[in-house]
Amino acid sequence: MTATVGPLGGDRRSRKRNTVRKPVLTLAVLSHTVVDASVNILPVVLPLIADRFHLSYGQVGLVAALMNVSSSVIQPVLGWMADRWRTAWLIPVGIAWTGVFMGCVGLASNYGMLLGIVLLAGLGSAAFHPIASIAVAQASGIRRGFGMSLFSTGGNVGFAVGPVLAAWLLRWGDLPAMLVLIVPGCLMAAAYAVSRPAIAGGIRGGEPAGASSHPVPWRRLSLLCALITFRSWGYAGLIVFIPLWLHAQGGSAEEAGQALFVFLFAGAVGGLVGGILSDRVGRQPVVALSLVVFPGLMALALLVQGPLRWGALAGAGMLLMASFSVTVVYAQELLPRHLGLASGLALGLAFGTGGLGVALSGFLADLIGLTRSIWILVFLPGLAGLLAFYLATPSDRGA
Repeated sequence: MTATVGPLGGDRRSRKRNTVRKPVLTLAVLSHTVVDASVNILPVVLPLIADRFHLSYGQVGLVAALMNVSSSVIQPVLGWMADRWRTAWLIPVGIAWTGVFMGCVGLASNYGMLLGIVLLAGLGSAAFHPIASIAVAQASGIRRGFGMSLFSTGGNVGFAVGPVLAAWLLRWGDLPAMLVLIVPGCLMAAAYAVSRPAIAGGIRGGEPAGASSHPVPWRRLSLLCALITFRSWGYAGLIVFIPLWLHAQGGSAEEAGQALFVFLFAGAVGGLVGGILSDRVGRQPVVALSLVVFPGLMALALLVQGPLRWGALAGAGMLLMASFSVTVVYAQELLPRHLGLASGLALGLAFGTGGLGVALSGFLADLIGLTRSIWILVFLPGLAGLLAFYLATPSDRGA
């Protein structure tokens, strides 16, 4: 009648797996903020660089696309490696690497040099994201939607702060002032390296308790990647081309930075709310409804002026990013034995192909005009929302 050691040990391990480990989450969230803030200075800096080098919209779009692709496409490979070997060291390296090269963006003396710096900076971001996502997934216990939404919120806050920081640095010291970004990147990397012995055990691939052996659900996985691609194309394109649109209308870099801050900071809030809701009502409803409603609010933001524009921008940002962390968790639940690969696919490959769409949008802006190209970007997330209605829950193995 007495309990055996095995079940007791299993209960302890189960409780540990189901407990939210706050120190790991906190460090991952702060690191995500620093990395994404460094990356997202680019939209505010690009109009000035475009004027300096006399770039076309297509060339500007190519810079943004290179950043997205270099920071994304290799993520599935790195995630696959993390499922098999310890790669925690990539987190501090990725943080510092990104900060150093984004800090050097303002020093580019020609277009080719700019492309090289952006390419290298993107590789640092690619090294950070899938490995940190595994740590978050395993530190969140049974509340993966909550944990991943916190992680995404950290990145979204960084994305929101980046344009405002860039505008302030440009006013203070013009393009060379971007070198300041090296400081927070290296400090955060140092903090992560010092704390690594306490958190390294949380970065392991493998499957969670209760994961069953089942074939890869290719149809739903492909549908999910297509959904993320359309959403990311719209998201990345709007971030890049709205500042250019405001600049063409006579707006300042500071105004562009403020507009992006409102859009992206509201997106950070939306990402947190979406992740929490997905734990309660399911992943698919949150993804589908938020993306389908988005085009209406974003269209309103483009058509009106004054306070109503800022409110519409905030609402659109919340809706667009409400699904971000949810799709990562959805991918992880589709591939419970391969958390790194799932994270790399959701954060990397699909997001990278969305980045390629930004380059296409740039060339479209040269052909049909910037405003028409932006309207196409507005409706792409709506298309992603329609695809989401065909997603079943990850536990529906027959789909």
